[in-house]
Amino acid sequence: VLIALLDSARTGAEVIDAITAATDGHWTPKPGAVYPTLQLLADEGLVATEQRDEKKVYTLTEAGRTAAEQAATEQAQHAAGEHDHEH
Repeated sequence: VLIALLDSARTGAEVIDAITAATDGHWTPKPGAVYPTLQLLADEGLVATEQRDEKKVYTLTEAGRTAAEQAATEQAQHAAGEHDHEH
């Protein structure tokens, strides 16, 4: 979820779309999983929320950006490791 917010602020539905796109359609998270996660991340100070046109928009805080960048690096390293095992 944090990685989905690295590029830009998004609504919850846009976070779901970004995760679906990032997994090439292999995983579409349910709103019942995404929205509580976004709320938890907000409670932890990793995500900030604001109202735009009657929609709640989520953005990374500085701490959230650091955590998202670290998660993206770990994800890339994991994917590279899986790729190495295929040969």
